[in-house]
Order: sequence, then structure tokens, then C-alpha cells
Amino acid sequence: MAATWIKPIRASDGKSIAQTMVDSISYVANPKKTKGGKLVRAYACAPRTAATEFLLARQEYTAHTGRWRRKKDILLFHVRQSFKPGEIEPQKAMELGYDLAMRLTKGNHAFVVSTHTDKAHTHCHIMFHAVNLDSKKKFRNPIRSHKIVQRISDHICLENGLSVIENPKPSRGNYGAWLGDNKEPTYRENLRAYAKPQGFHPLAVVRR
Repeated sequence: MAATWIKPIRASDGKSIAQTMVDSISYVANPKKTKGGKLVRAYACAPRTAATEFLLARQEYTAHTGRWRRKKDILLFHVRQSFKPGEIEPQKAMELGYDLAMRLTKGNHAFVVSTHTDKAHTHCHIMFHAVNLDSKKKFRNPIRSHKIVQRISDHICLENGLSVIENPKPSRGNYGAWLGDNKEPTYRENLRAYAKPQGFHPLAVVRR
């Protein structure tokens, strides 16, 4: 069983964009929480230089698109995947966290993933760059993205013989498309798939 959440990371007041990225990556890769850095893995970047690589990609994005926003601009996305105590070993948890990051980003965004062992429950942190690998687009944070992350995590847990919080009910349509097809679900499809008939209030959607 794994509980998940996702949140965007913006430049903090009083901090530069560079410092925000450095602090975020440093938190994920903290050697005191990752067995001296042994439980850290990266995709399309190196953990030690990820912040610098992300900054360079951001500059390329600005050059390609002409877009530049200092305030409220999303720099990174932070995902956490927390497992039931005693159900999984740290190394296996990191494999599953890496799988989650790859499926969520579809391999289009650089990321750093680590497993923290400083608490009773083993948990993974994923920090992925908002700008994609060709520096021409940004990650579209779809409506109710936390539900998407949880469902992907549930699929991975089931595939690896782990329990889930509740039985997922993947359809052949929208969510299947999100996992398997190259085309992302549209804004309207996400609304139909994840909005509840009652008590619904939309999360902020980052439209690029």
C-alpha cells in the first residue's frame, strides 16, 4: 500500500530560482536519509548536478518560447509515495518510485528519485523538472492530478504484489489512455474521469 501526493514547487519569497532548485534537490537526495546517497537515482540528469541542468533547460525553454515569469512560475513538481510500514524494502521502494516517475512523466521530463528511511514508513520522493527534455514545453498539471498519481501508484503496487488503499477501477478509456497511449487525455476528458458529481472543486490547472 502506498499513499501519494503531488505539489508544484515555485520560487520562494526571498529565494532565487537557482536556490529554490538547489534546496529542493538537496532535500530529496539528502545522504542522511538515503543511506549515504545509495538510495538516489536519476533520469536524464545526474543527482549532483540536477539543479544546474534544470536551470540550463529552463533558459533554453525561455529562448525557445520567449516566455519568462519570475513570480508564481512552477519550477518543479514534487511527488511523494509512502509505503505501509514493513511491507517493502528500501531498494524495492526506490524501483517502484522510479517506475512511478517514469509513467507519470512518460519519460519526457528529467527527474531525481530517492527513498528516505528516516521514518517508520519507507517513502520515496520524486522531484521532476517542469520543463520537458527538449525545452519546448512544460508539464501539464491536469485537473485532480493527485488522483492520477495515486492510480498509477496503485497499479504499480498491484503489479508488484503489494496492497493498495482501495481497489482501483481503471477504465478502458481515459485512464488507460493516460497510462498507455502517447496522447494525453484532454482537459474535458480529465473532468469527466475525475470530477465527482457532488462536492467537486477543481484544482488549479497549469495550461501551457
